[in-house]
Amino acid sequence: MADERPTPQANRRRFLEVATLALGGAVGVVLSVPLVRYFLFPIGRKVVSSPDAPVDVCALSAVPADGRPVQVAVVSQAQRDAWVVRQEVAVGSAWVRRDRAGKVVAVSGQCPHLGCAIGFDGERFRCPCHKSSFKATGERESGPSKRGLDPLEATVKGGRVLVRFRRFRPDVAERIEV
Repeated sequence: MADERPTPQANRRRFLEVATLALGGAVGVVLSVPLVRYFLFPIGRKVVSSPDAPVDVCALSAVPADGRPVQVAVVSQAQRDAWVVRQEVAVGSAWVRRDRAGKVVAVSGQCPHLGCAIGFDGERFRCPCHKSSFKATGERESGPSKRGLDPLEATVKGGRVLVRFRRFRPDVAERIEV
């Protein structure tokens, strides 16, 4: 019977193979971490679709005292979309009016059914796509919409109307911010 134990030469060769593979694997893992982080960067981060702070939308004098609503564009000063920060981005629209007490109130310019742009016909808000209608106060009157128009926080500061714009999940009865 011959002795079948590996020779010192074979042991050294096997050790070098394993050490080379381990070192190469460690270098690969270390170099792949920044690459993986780059591609997964936006995951778990808040992607801004609406500004956090109230946005200046118009002068108070532009809102009629008789309660008729006026449509205003909501333009964010900066918007982050994954990796990119954009300046001066229109994020939506709002209808602003004065209530009977003279307080400025605002509702979203999107239909809560499927997000279509709504219009005002002089008496009520209407969705041209799916025939939902809403009172001038934003309450639901008819159509497939499951809730009234989404209210937005409106304040007046220094003669300017500021609106805190928010988006809500469409086609559900409750207001769930997205």
